[in-house]
Amino acid sequence: MSEPIMPECKDSAGHHLHICQLRTEGRQKEVSALMTDPGYICLNCNAVAHNIKNLCNPISFSKA
Repeated sequence: MSEPIMPECKDSAGHHLHICQLRTEGRQKEVSALMTDPGYICLNCNAVAHNIKNLCNPISFSKA
C-alpha cells in the first residue's frame, strides 16, 4: 500500500513559521498563540491560524 500524497507547501521558504513545523518542534505555546482568532485554515492539515503566513496551504474562511 502506498503512502497518501499530501499537497505541497505553498511557501517552502517560510515553512519554519508554519504551525505544522512548530508542532513538530514541540513549540505548543507558540502554536496556541498563532491560532487565536483564526481566519485561515490549512487544506493540508486542517490547522487554523490568525495569519496566512503560518499555514502551508491556506484558504480564508468567514467567521460567523
